[in-house]
Amino acid sequence: MIEAGADAAGAMDPAQEYDDERLRLIREVRQRLESLARAGVGTMPRSPERPPVARPVAAAVVAEPAIEVAPAPLPTPPPPPPVVEAPRPRPATARPPAEARPAAAAAAPASLFGSAEFKTPYVEPAERAEALAVLAQEVAGCVRCPNLASTRTQTVFADGSPTARLMFIGEAPGADEDRRGLPFVGKAGQLLTDMITKGMGLRREDVYIANILKCRPPENRDPTPQESSNCFPYLERQIEIVRPEYLCLLGKVSAGTLLNTALSMSRLRGRWHRVFGIPTLATYHPAYLLRNPAAKKDAWEDLQMLMRAMGLVVPKKRS
Repeated sequence: MIEAGADAAGAMDPAQEYDDERLRLIREVRQRLESLARAGVGTMPRSPERPPVARPVAAAVVAEPAIEVAPAPLPTPPPPPPVVEAPRPRPATARPPAEARPAAAAAAPASLFGSAEFKTPYVEPAERAEALAVLAQEVAGCVRCPNLASTRTQTVFADGSPTARLMFIGEAPGADEDRRGLPFVGKAGQLLTDMITKGMGLRREDVYIANILKCRPPENRDPTPQESSNCFPYLERQIEIVRPEYLCLLGKVSAGTLLNTALSMSRLRGRWHRVFGIPTLATYHPAYLLRNPAAKKDAWEDLQMLMRAMGLVVPKKRS
């Protein structure tokens, strides 16, 4: 069977290919303009007027005595560098065995635009704070995990900007977070704040911080697969509302859940992945760095990769 839009040889109709490329570019430009608006850019310089570009046609037109040749199809953009495309997270299913995956290029994603893969309608930046507040109220009444609901002081929803370019995702609240209702406010949270402010040169309130779980597991144990599955729709909705340009996964549980893998952190860090189409890095959890200070060097390398992709200035190495 020949699919619509293809000829008998299986080639795509040039006009259809042109339309598909045009729609993709429109989506990318829209996302880029949102990013620039969040950065405070209000106007863009106009480029010189250019003559209109003719659409490609199926065949050349020949006439006597002159010969008219149809314009050549628009050039195909060069393919982006390969990235590890993570399957859509499915925390309710068993994780696959730790098998090797194709290596990804240790470079910034090919496009600053990056098409995201969301199931829900786009939320305007001015409406995101209200949408998140409504979701936070829903989370506050959640009893999907009876054990966690009965032992929590309060739910821990998120912290930061609803229009952030960068979103950090951790594992679960600890005792300090359960008491204060905010993520990453204990010793590990102070280290994360230093990584954001002193390392990346950003303000904590300019990024968005959340966890896989919104309730503290007893004794700060790791979340169970069922707990992650119960809570994951809330995190997915947070990502869909905020629509960050980049994700940074903190720790093995966060990376394993969102990348749907059982690979170790040493295998996952230092290269790009994608979650919902968003360029994503995985790095060590701040709590792990407090226990293993030698790993801070690797975490700093990961942050530098993130900074370069975001267009931030990476501090020069001190002599």
